Formats: sequence, C-alpha cells, structure tokens
Amino acid sequence: MIPTHVRRGIAGLMSTAGVALIAIGVALFMQAVSVSEALAPSFAPPMQSSSSIEAEAYPVPERIWIDKLKVNARIQPVGPGERVGLVAVEWSAPNNKNVGWHDYSGRLGEGKNIVLNGHNNIYGAVFRKLYTLKPGDEIRLGAGDRQVTYRVQEVMLLREKGQPLDIRMANAQYIQPMDDDRLTLVSCWPETNNTHRVVVIARPVADP
Repeated sequence: MIPTHVRRGIAGLMSTAGVALIAIGVALFMQAVSVSEALAPSFAPPMQSSSSIEAEAYPVPERIWIDKLKVNARIQPVGPGERVGLVAVEWSAPNNKNVGWHDYSGRLGEGKNIVLNGHNNIYGAVFRKLYTLKPGDEIRLGAGDRQVTYRVQEVMLLREKGQPLDIRMANAQYIQPMDDDRLTLVSCWPETNNTHRVVVIARPVADP
C-alpha cells in the first residue's frame, strides 16, 4: 500500500497542467542499473573543476545518515554509463552498499542540486525504505569534519516502466543541474520490483 503522503505527492504532480511527472531515465531500470537519467539532446554534464580551492570550499559529500531508516553509508562518485539512443544516458548506482553521487551535481555547501542514488533490492539495498520517508524527516551529509542537515520536503513515487519518452524526459528535471540548494535522493520502487522511481527532495536546515 502506498503511504498517504506519497499518494498526495503523485496526485499533486499529475494535476499540474502541461507537466509530465518524472523520467529518471529513458532506458528501463533493470536489476543491474538502478538509476538512469533522461537528457535533452543539448545537455552534457559540465566538467568538474579540479581546483583544490574549490574542493576545499565545496567538498564532494562522503557520507550519508538517515537515522529514521538506519542508513549510515559511504558515498562514492558515479558517472554516466552508456548512452541510450540520442536522448538518454544511463546513470548506474554503485554495485555495493554505497550511495552514488552524480558527478555533475552539486557539492556540499555549494547551493546546487546534490543528486544521490542507491539500490532498493540488490547489493545491500541501501535505499530499500526510501519511500517511507515523510516531510520533516532529516537527512545528514558529511565530508571530513563538516556536516549539513537536510529536511525532507517532498516524497514522490513516479511510474517509469512502460511510460512514453516525453514523460520520462520531463521527469528528469529532478536530477538535472540547478542553482537551487537542495538534496535529491533517487531509487527504484517497489521493494520487489523496479517499475517506479522514488524521488525525495530535501532542503538544508538553516543554522540557528
């Protein structure tokens, strides 16, 4: 049974005029590929600067804690996999218990969209219960001795398998680069299959 707060998220998105919901990927999610990204033909992940100054100011997140789900996992960078047709690139989740950081996405404290993915039913299933999060739940990211706390704002379950290209393309908006200080977590759903994507949007908690 889909939790009430998730059903509301789906209904709200479907009622948005002219906006198809989410396409986290054009390619179907298979067991070996838990997260993929639909890209407009003109989109290419920007090159990451190797500047040591930038790395110090805005480090790549190294660890994630979701106390409610008993998640305490290492984060590792993941890049694009094979291109699927002319408009899609698969983005693989780590084939272990780690969480993947999309290497084009934001860094800790940079004020951009940080995109993380993880498996839901294989390789340790680090994000198995991601869909049970609710608005207000907290997620922490860390790098070195630095930590940032985020509070869940939205939880969405979005059908992927069998959906037309335009829907899957439009849905990729959630994992695109954006100058918007947020954390986006992505996995598959349900726990026994991969027909949908669960997308969690969280915002940083302001310092007191």
